[in-house]
Amino acid sequence: MKILFLKESTFMHKPTRYHPENPRRAVEARSALISEGIPIVDISVQGVDILEARRLARRVHSVDYVELLEKLSRRAPVDIDEDTYMSRDTLELALVYFYEAYRSAAESRRVFILGRPPGHHVGYNGATPGVLTQGFCILNNAAAAIYGFMDAGYRRLLTIDFDAHHGNGTMEIFYKQRVLQVDFHQDPATLYPHTGYPDELGEGDGYGYKVNIVLPRYSGDDLFLELLEMIKRVISRYNPEAVVVSAGFDAFENDGLSDLALTEVSYYQVGRFIAELDVPTVAVLEGGYGIGLRRGLPAFVKGLKSEVVEYPLLTTTPASARRASLESAKRVIEKVVGRIHGA
Repeated sequence: MKILFLKESTFMHKPTRYHPENPRRAVEARSALISEGIPIVDISVQGVDILEARRLARRVHSVDYVELLEKLSRRAPVDIDEDTYMSRDTLELALVYFYEAYRSAAESRRVFILGRPPGHHVGYNGATPGVLTQGFCILNNAAAAIYGFMDAGYRRLLTIDFDAHHGNGTMEIFYKQRVLQVDFHQDPATLYPHTGYPDELGEGDGYGYKVNIVLPRYSGDDLFLELLEMIKRVISRYNPEAVVVSAGFDAFENDGLSDLALTEVSYYQVGRFIAELDVPTVAVLEGGYGIGLRRGLPAFVKGLKSEVVEYPLLTTTPASARRASLESAKRVIEKVVGRIHGA
């Protein structure tokens, strides 16, 4: 598993005022990995055909949305919505990150691409129906990787999203398709984008292929790891040929933008599980704004690399919330396993 770092992320796509999604995130991510002795391969905006990236953007997203981005880019600095900004160079950086995710999948690589801006909240037309903002996101990098694997001939595709916020954009794009999507996120009743309830199972061919695992506020390592074990049953039945990962680290305890309390052990174990699937894998960075990048990111990468590390289980979940989450997950998994088994 190679770690690719889009070096221009450390200075491009810069807000004009304070914003949690800023170049400092990339600096912190790089520093955290280097301090742990994890090798990084630098990539650059110079290595991507922007015209080809624009064509791909028009496949994943609507032409109207991409043209809006181009129009706003010419007027930048500007806000797309109350949460999502664009600077003069935002679109270039977003297109490069987006296309690198696609190209890595199309070439059947095993990589974690560290870059900005994130993407899992962007649907086909930008903000998804019923959601007012794009949550810092410009182009959907995970969706680009899914397209890349599809173009390479893979059919049983799995996406795993463990950002604290539901990956509503990615799920919307593939909601009617047989792409198995597993999304761990904080209870949508208590956190943006207020989507990703357990009964959102997909539509048409996609019904039963959407698994929303809800984590109550203050969930800790104990609950996350138990839910991860339960999800393995679904994924084993599905037997994926390739995996796309939306890796967010804002569920780390005290990272700042959620009420979850995961620590290194959760991120390490999900990384180990993905590595054990032993299939082409493209991971992209979503959230994570502080301690999650400094501690959760290196733990996840060590798991992806199958390093043997012992992390203690540090946080626990209130008993009543834990029971409700496990019961909800069991109901969803029963429906999904039945659908996949009958497919």
